[in-house]
Amino acid sequence: MLDKEQQMQCEGEAMNTVIEFFDEDPIENLITCMNYQFDKVIYFGHKDSMTQERVRITRNSLKKICGIAEVSFVELSKKSLERVVEILEREVNAEKKQGNQCFFDLTGGEGLILVAMGILSTKYETPMHRYDIWSGELTVFGDKDGIRIDRTVPEKKVKLTLDDMIAMWDGVINYRQQKMAKSHLNDEEFIRDFEKIWSVAGRDSKQWNTFSGVFKRFAGYENENLTVRASVKELDKCIRQYGALTRRGAIAMLHELDELGILENVKTNKEMLQYKFKNGIVKECLQDAGCALELHTYYEMKNSGRFSDCRVGVHIDWDGKIGGEEQDVINEIDVLALEGYIPVFVSCKNGKVNQMALYELDAVASRFGGKFVKKELRAGQELSEAYANRAMEMGITVVYD
Repeated sequence: MLDKEQQMQCEGEAMNTVIEFFDEDPIENLITCMNYQFDKVIYFGHKDSMTQERVRITRNSLKKICGIAEVSFVELSKKSLERVVEILEREVNAEKKQGNQCFFDLTGGEGLILVAMGILSTKYETPMHRYDIWSGELTVFGDKDGIRIDRTVPEKKVKLTLDDMIAMWDGVINYRQQKMAKSHLNDEEFIRDFEKIWSVAGRDSKQWNTFSGVFKRFAGYENENLTVRASVKELDKCIRQYGALTRRGAIAMLHELDELGILENVKTNKEMLQYKFKNGIVKECLQDAGCALELHTYYEMKNSGRFSDCRVGVHIDWDGKIGGEEQDVINEIDVLALEGYIPVFVSCKNGKVNQMALYELDAVASRFGGKFVKKELRAGQELSEAYANRAMEMGITVVYD
């Protein structure tokens, strides 16, 4: 059975071939094929960046995301312009002999390859274009006989997902580790419940951290129907440990959540206190001090309309394979979103921010976003001047909630 390329050649139908520079940032290698229906791709690159591993990943991404299986990789010299022009011209001539139309993609190109493409574009009247990754804007160079990518090649719009973006960097999102509260995000009842939780949690991050610590500490006093009964002395111990809330304040918050329907059967006296969680999802949210800020950030970003994909509590496995987690490098990103072609990595810190939090956000974002990435820290408490300056140096935007 003939494949698509063989059928087209037998039928005399010309193919559209895009010729482009192989870049270390995968989005630059794929963006043209995510917007236009090409039949074939030829990458030109240098040995140090066009490694076997990167070639494998690019080939897989091109097929899975863009639906293009016909691809080749050609190594170029870094020093000899004459040799670069010779190899590039050889490939262009081979395509023309088959009746194929070539397009030069300058996105991500550098050095000799750009010069060579300029020379051959003039000689063969080959149309050229480039994409600005940040804006997604296409620029077309030249207009010989009306042959240009936006007029000649059928348009195609691939809806990129965060799974695709992470896979471009040979990672994978591990859904096995997602927490229960973060798997009911579209449940209307949970959304209403969370809005009530945030009305309390969002007032004072220090007090909420202490209050959430109480729920976590009292987990050992819970019975099978989500009811907790504990002594006030234990409440006092927890408050002394965190030091940001009084006994009266904690009891008042219990009754407030009772009135909101998040807790049930709240009863307190001088010696004992009792409450029941509405359900297991609410319980998980209340026992995790950082969960409220993470979910608030997620819903705010998701509802803004700026992002085509948005997730919360994303566990990224660095080697792209699920299994054997005890040996894998896995990082959790509190909120991960996709703005056009730009991934946005968000770290949510309800407590004090230390230097390691900044380094971890920077390291994971750089690993799975390269140079086209945004980094954001959502903080419940103000950063020290030193950490604020360090965040600025690392390109991390700080937002206070």
